[in-house]
Order: sequence, then C-alpha cells, then structure tokens
Amino acid sequence: MQAAVGVGLVAWVVVVAVTAEVGNPSVLVAAAVSAGWCACARWPGVVLTRVAGAATAARLRAAFVVLEGASLAVFYPFYWAVFTVAPVTGTGDVAVGVVLLLAAPVVVALWLTTRTSQLVHNVVVEADGPLVPGTGGGAPTQRIRVLGTVLVTAGSALSVAVVAVAFTAARYQEVHLISGLAVTVTPVLLGVLLTRVRDVYSARRRNVGSYLAVAGACGIAAATFGFGVGVSGVLIAAVMFGGIVLVVIAYLMVREYTGAWDRPWQERTRGRVSR
Repeated sequence: MQAAVGVGLVAWVVVVAVTAEVGNPSVLVAAAVSAGWCACARWPGVVLTRVAGAATAARLRAAFVVLEGASLAVFYPFYWAVFTVAPVTGTGDVAVGVVLLLAAPVVVALWLTTRTSQLVHNVVVEADGPLVPGTGGGAPTQRIRVLGTVLVTAGSALSVAVVAVAFTAARYQEVHLISGLAVTVTPVLLGVLLTRVRDVYSARRRNVGSYLAVAGACGIAAATFGFGVGVSGVLIAAVMFGGIVLVVIAYLMVREYTGAWDRPWQERTRGRVSR
C-alpha cells in the first residue's frame, strides 16, 4: 500500500507542476525536490513486503533506519525550495497555493516513512527486547559520548564556515549569519549534552527530536531571503544542510540506543504514578 501511495504522490506533484501558474523556474526546482522525496517514500513500502517475521524485521531494520534518516534530512531542502516559489505576477511573494499543494504529499510521505520505521522497530523490540539491554552502560554509553564529541567538533567547524561565508556575502549578511549559526550551533549544544550521558534513561531525557525541529525551523529565514542570492547563498545552504544532517544522525543513533520511542514527559509521568 505504501509503495502504491508513493507512486500516487509523485503523480500528484507532477500534475501540480504542470498546472501551476508561476513565472519562474523555482516551481520546477520545488516540484523536482518534492517528487524525488515522494519517490523515496515508496521504498520503505517495497522493503516492508520482504518482512516475513521478527527475524527478517531484525535483519532489515537498519535499512528502514537509513531510509527514515534520509527522508528527514531531505525534508529540509524541500521546504527551502518551496519558499522560493513566486506567482506569475512577479511580486516576489510566496505562491501559497502552490506551496500547500506541493507540501501536502511530502507531509504524507514523511508520516508514512516514519510510521513504517516505527512499526518495524516495535516488531523487533517486542520479539527480542530492547536493542540495548539493561541501562546501556559500558561500550554503548561510550559510543554515545563519542557521538557527542563528533557533534561538537563538526558543528564547530560548520559554525566557522558560516561566519566565513556570511562576511563574504554581498547581501543578507545578517540573515546568513544568524540563521546559519542557529542551525550549526544546535549540534554543538546537543553534542555537549551527549558527552554527559550516563545510561539509557539520561539519554532519553535529552529529547533529541526537539533539537531537530529547532535546527530545521531556523533555516526558514535564510530560505526566504538569502538562498537565491549568488554563490554565498548556495554555500550557506550547504553548510546549514550539513548541520541538519548531524542532528538527524544524532536523533537516529540516540533513539536506537535508548531502544524505545517513548517521550521524556511520558517517562516522568510513569515515574510519578509509580511513586
């Protein structure tokens, strides 16, 4: 069903691109990104047809995690692209109708991909128990701390690149600088927290998903004002995308380490009830 829905979503995007009344090539770029994203969303459905039980789900789980991570990372260039779609009048305003029509199938595809990965994850956990048994001390905890160190190092390098690119931009220097640093500093802050992880429960309380949302939202201003302005706009978009990829990797690794899809507030609620 998901594979069929993915094909239908691609057809939806093609129809929107053909019938949209826009006066610039940006709609073609946005439609191409949207169609590519929806096409990727059908692959989890194709892989899911090969799952015959908990054993095959465990073997294929890594494929679903990779597909989910790719979908989350590519989602941000998608909405950066649609924010440049303007109407045929050339007023420079965002073509809200076209944006909504292109965004609807992408949101559906993102939900399907995430839901499929969650389904396979639950099948494996119910059959074999948590992916990291016990409190996850020792080597598993050390890997999360190493991940935190990598995030701090790579995020700091990306922040330096943002400053260098922003000061060489001809326009929108402030937008590039503020938005770029907001995105690239996010993995640095998250990395500092992950270096202090002691066990599964402390890692779960970090709520890495909120950092992913913040990193993506901070790119809206840069997408609206600066990505289409010369080489500097392209470079700042690439650097910001690198920051988002870092947070996506951290999100997936910490979730696999904690072995649960629980949210921190759910854990606190259970703790109060048990007491």
